[in-house]
Amino acid sequence: MSSSSSEECERKYKGVRRRKWGKWVSEIRVPGTQERLWLGSYATAEAAAVAHDVAFYCLRGNSSLQNLNFQTLQLPPGVGIGLSPRSVQRAASDAGLATDARLVLHRSSCS
Repeated sequence: MSSSSSEECERKYKGVRRRKWGKWVSEIRVPGTQERLWLGSYATAEAAAVAHDVAFYCLRGNSSLQNLNFQTLQLPPGVGIGLSPRSVQRAASDAGLATDARLVLHRSSCS
C-alpha cells in the first residue's frame, strides 16, 4: 500500500475513531445533556462519518452544516430535525450501514 493511500485511510473525521482491531466507530453527544448516542461500528471511516453527519444535523439543525464531515448531506427518507434521540440513532446507523455496503461493494468490484 502506498503512503498516500494509507494516509487516505487514516483521514480524521469528526465523531469517528478507529478501534485497535480495525473497525470504525461513531458516537455523538446529545446537545444540552451529558448523554452520548452510540451510532454504530462500521467497516469504513466514511460510513462512520456519514452516520455522525446525519445525527449531527438531526440534533443541531441547519446551523450545523459547516460542521459536517462532508459538504453534501443525503438524509434518509423521513429524517430531519426534531427527532427523538432514539430515532436519530436509528437514522444515523441506517445511513452509515448503507454507506458501508456501497463502499465495500464498490471496493470489491474494483479488485
